[in-house]
Amino acid sequence: MQRLHFQALIIVLIVFTSCGNENNNTIQASQTDTQKEIIFGKNNHTAAVTAPPVIEITNNWGGYLDFSEDITKVNRNTIEGLKVVSDRLAVTTDSLYRFIPDTLNTTPIASRLLVVQTRIKLLQQQLGFDRIDSTKIEEHISEINDAHTVFISQMNEKFIKDGINQEQKEVEDREIEQRKQDSIFKLELQDNNRN
Repeated sequence: MQRLHFQALIIVLIVFTSCGNENNNTIQASQTDTQKEIIFGKNNHTAAVTAPPVIEITNNWGGYLDFSEDITKVNRNTIEGLKVVSDRLAVTTDSLYRFIPDTLNTTPIASRLLVVQTRIKLLQQQLGFDRIDSTKIEEHISEINDAHTVFISQMNEKFIKDGINQEQKEVEDREIEQRKQDSIFKLELQDNNRN
């Protein structure tokens, strides 16, 4: 008889334990569902304005248009949306890095693109964890926004510097030409004075 009571007690404990686990699983599932509905990222993030010469080059840079469209989707998105966007961005940035156009292929631009790629992969890694840390997700999104802004600024800066260098070269060329003309004029004057 005692053996029967002991078995009944074990069965009751198992039932209570399993009910407790179901409640915990239900709570965890509802928390996960709630996190899936949360919108992450800044509402008002705007990247640096891309200069017209940069736009002209990036329009012909395979994958850049997809990249610039997807990078805006990092903001104001759910966990599931972020997973999709970060996966696409990881592939796109890898391709962009391997095929940087000659005009933009400078160390500062390449390194800025590499930083964007790294930030995207860190977000991707964070999204792969079982427990989603909302604070870290927001930090990664903010870092992606900052890295993207610096990347565009670096491309703009290159064309500003190129424009300044071109202006200086033109001024120097004009000065050299003027000196030549002055020298020729002086020689002609000397020849005329001798005659």
